[in-house]
Amino acid sequence: MDNLIPQRQWVTVDRCRVAFRQWGAEGRPIVLLHGIPMNSALWHRVGLRLSAHGYRVYAPEMLGLGYTDGPDDYDHSLRGQAGLFRLFASAVVQDEYVLVGHDLGGGVAQIVVSETPQSVEKCVLTDCVAFDSWPVDAIKPLIAAAHRETYREIFTPEHTRNFLQKALSFGLLDASAITEELIEDLLQGLTGTADHLAHFVRFLRAMDNKQTQDASSKLTGFQGETLLVWAKADQFQPVSVGERLRSVLPHAAWTPIEGRHFHPLESSALADAIIQWDKGARNGQ
Repeated sequence: MDNLIPQRQWVTVDRCRVAFRQWGAEGRPIVLLHGIPMNSALWHRVGLRLSAHGYRVYAPEMLGLGYTDGPDDYDHSLRGQAGLFRLFASAVVQDEYVLVGHDLGGGVAQIVVSETPQSVEKCVLTDCVAFDSWPVDAIKPLIAAAHRETYREIFTPEHTRNFLQKALSFGLLDASAITEELIEDLLQGLTGTADHLAHFVRFLRAMDNKQTQDASSKLTGFQGETLLVWAKADQFQPVSVGERLRSVLPHAAWTPIEGRHFHPLESSALADAIIQWDKGARNGQ
């Protein structure tokens, strides 16, 4: 990762130290939520682009998928992550914000806007889980391993690195976006310490698509503007998932883009779509 990527910061909310990155000190707030196996590193290209266009950008990291720390008994499910995110937004963002969710982060975003939409002005969902579209086949072996008593022998640095390489390669058009710095950052966040590995395992054990089945079906009640940005060649969460979300969202714009699942790592298309949609709406276009 290049020198322009901002350093992580931490804020203590509830019983957790939430890790996050921030691009830009002023402007309209926008919050970016990552999914598995990513952390805030997913958003570097998007954060730079948005901050250059007048946004104040935050990218918090989920407990179990990055450098956020918390107690062992914390709720690692998507609903628990949504609760922790709400506390983060109240403490750090404070203003009404645009909420962006990718992959499992999109599942968290759906829980937030379906249950407590008050602080969310607009919502952007991109190549995210919805209804029962997850866990995908690539993750199921990890979930099975997480339930074994011998999980420490399975989630070795070599095994986890191999999983990261394969998952990212399958989810990108250009594998050159997979740098050693990126892999090392992801690896250390998932399994670099005994605590990180324990949280990652608890996250995997807590994966339950009943939470998105409930939240996705309630999206008809969200009255804020929504943008769906979907990569045409996504094989983890195909376009059909986005189209199903589109059918239940009352105020949804649809923007297909070139790319695969991890498109924010290699393309500015998402940031450009958000800028055009958000600023166009505010200018009455």
